[in-house]
Amino acid sequence: MRTVYAVTLGAGSMALLAWIGLRGLVANLPGLARVDPERRWGTRGRQVVAALVGFGIAGLSSAYAGWPAAGTVAAAVAAAAGAAWYAARPTI
Repeated sequence: MRTVYAVTLGAGSMALLAWIGLRGLVANLPGLARVDPERRWGTRGRQVVAALVGFGIAGLSSAYAGWPAAGTVAAAVAAAAGAAWYAARPTI
């Protein structure tokens, strides 16, 4: 299971870095609105990225802490749901 958590965390981290990088480019260079992840994927995309990162972090940390497998999966799913909920909240 640790491999699943690690791959999920890696994919989520890469997606998060790409999201941040693309938002930075769009904010600073006119004419790149077509690559804006907020316009392209919106709230649902932010939720997916947050859920991937939350699932991977919680799964790895609880697995390496020595939790039983059921507890590890429950913690990872709860963290993914919490991260997705938080990402859907309106920004200031």
